[in-house]
Amino acid sequence: MRFLDLRGTLSTLFRLGLNGLQLKSTGGKIRARNADDTDDVPLVGSSIQASGDSLTLNEGAAESGADWTMTISRPDAGMTQNLTFKMPPSYGTAGFALVTDGAGNLSFASSAAATNLEATDTTDLEFDSIGTVSMFQLPANAVVRKVAIVIDEPFDGAPSVSVGVSGELSRYMGSTQVDLKAAAGTTFEVDPATAAVGTPQDLIATYSAGGATAGAARILVSYVIPS
Repeated sequence: MRFLDLRGTLSTLFRLGLNGLQLKSTGGKIRARNADDTDDVPLVGSSIQASGDSLTLNEGAAESGADWTMTISRPDAGMTQNLTFKMPPSYGTAGFALVTDGAGNLSFASSAAATNLEATDTTDLEFDSIGTVSMFQLPANAVVRKVAIVIDEPFDGAPSVSVGVSGELSRYMGSTQVDLKAAAGTTFEVDPATAAVGTPQDLIATYSAGGATAGAARILVSYVIPS
């Protein structure tokens, strides 16, 4: 075994082993290359650090079609401390958002849990709907800003509908505040002005067909969780 004190090499390639991988100087960059110098190879270390402000993915992109680079950069100004972001341990649930606990730990959570962000849920109502129509779960501490029923096709017969929760069927809209027999395009809108509840609520529409053989509507509930 020999240890050599090398200052450098005149070649742009430095091979590790007779048929091993190589380090290459090209285009002002150092690349880890395969033995044939035909492709880049993985470079592994216990901690990969960058002295610059950005990391670039897909560095050799063709910059056409769907083949482009992606750069992750720190902010140009405003930082007052070192920051560490820890990624979630799973893929999360479809439709969830990436949120932080304020200490750099990231996780996936329902966007409905965000504060000061108004959301609207839509439930279809048909003339042949069952008596209790499940809508959605209103998050804890949410305030219902508006309930609207849009008539898409006038109902016949003597139908009625209310919006609320089990045990309080008209909490958010009473049956006397909407006429399902109104012309298509008519909207009935109510601000229920109810206080927020500290636990999630399963909203339901209570529907009576009243002999209806036609008709379709949409129930829209807009809500927000105040900060």
